Amino acid sequence: MSTPAPSISAVRSSLAGRYELAYRGLILFTILLYLRPNELLPIGTFPLVKILTIGTLAIFFLDKLGQGGPLSVMPQPFKYVLAIDALAIVSIPLGLDPAASFESFTDLFVKILLIFLLMINVVTSFRRLRFIIEVVVVSATIVGVMTLADFAQGKNLVEYYRASGALGGMFANPNDLALAMNMLIPFAIYLGLMRRNPLMRFTYFVCAMLLGATAVVTYSRAGFLSMVIGGAFFLAKISRRYPAALAVGAAGALGLLATSPGRIFTIFAGGDGNTSAADSASARWDLIKRSFEAAGVNPFRWLFGVGVNNFHIVSNKELVNHNAYLQVFNEIGLPALCFYVLFLASVIAISARIVKRYRRARGYREVWLMAVAIQTSLVVYLIGSFFASVAYLWYVYYPAAFAVCLQQILRQAERLPAQNGVEPRVWYLRRVQH
Repeated sequence: MSTPAPSISAVRSSLAGRYELAYRGLILFTILLYLRPNELLPIGTFPLVKILTIGTLAIFFLDKLGQGGPLSVMPQPFKYVLAIDALAIVSIPLGLDPAASFESFTDLFVKILLIFLLMINVVTSFRRLRFIIEVVVVSATIVGVMTLADFAQGKNLVEYYRASGALGGMFANPNDLALAMNMLIPFAIYLGLMRRNPLMRFTYFVCAMLLGATAVVTYSRAGFLSMVIGGAFFLAKISRRYPAALAVGAAGALGLLATSPGRIFTIFAGGDGNTSAADSASARWDLIKRSFEAAGVNPFRWLFGVGVNNFHIVSNKELVNHNAYLQVFNEIGLPALCFYVLFLASVIAISARIVKRYRRARGYREVWLMAVAIQTSLVVYLIGSFFASVAYLWYVYYPAAFAVCLQQILRQAERLPAQNGVEPRVWYLRRVQH
């Protein structure tokens, strides 16, 4: 006798309740990642985030062992991340400063790997995915508001006029801060468009404006370029379904010109002893040449690099690469760069396939718009990472994990058994029609 298929509501419950504690730990980690409790609270160097990470992972693995099966899903992007991490481990003892490489690896690489693993395993429903996007957007907006307040008071400025992150850390560099804010603007707009409550809609649109304003006050040329290209890409994608988006985009551009006369033109010119665009371009070109000179004709350095966070030792004036791709090439090697490019290509391809598939499906508008936001965020990263050493930072790994999670959720929905006469209560558990 065949076993009857489980009901849709039962499947929905099992998806929503799986790894609940680990998911809550992931949400709390995400909040602390942005708000940096060691800067806000009088706890000194107490490793609160590290303890939370280890505890959340322990909860997840215990839950996973209790269920049986493999310890993790293994989508292609995750395999590329594993390969990069493995090559980074190999580069540590072979680098110019193994101690610095080991410290950077344990402080950045391991966290990225483990949190990416957590996200693709515990974000098992669309509700969870949307909520973690909301948490990221709101947390970044809080950082943006604090940064704008400091900027208005003339605090935490770089070169006497550029805003840096109010809480330091991964936002201490104005270029990195601008990139991070720009990558989250599409998600804020997505949340604003999808909310039915007018107050919540307004709130998320305000978040998008605050994120954009924070990027503007960094005076980052790379940030300006990635904002323009990302904004044009996003508008081109959604304008057919949201015709008013073009008018809103034009109004935003005019508003920027009206509230900050000359900003668009003077942002590329130096003044008061600051570096001009031409000087900056020359310095970056010198760093590109130095990147290949550092590798030279030594096949050992082409294969394994000079070690994680070691490029400054052989650089011009102790500078970093200011290019994520050259950063991976110089510090971990050419094979790692290949895997890094494959990783980026794979998550962009995932979001592009979802965008294409659901572009004309009215019942799946939120899936389509979320995929467009993910795709736009990754495009912004592709542009901005050409001008910043951010390969080991969190910026790209969250939207990349969002793409993987959305793909897995949709695949799970397709595998649900069809039941006559049963209408699922949530659209993302309906059987996807090809």
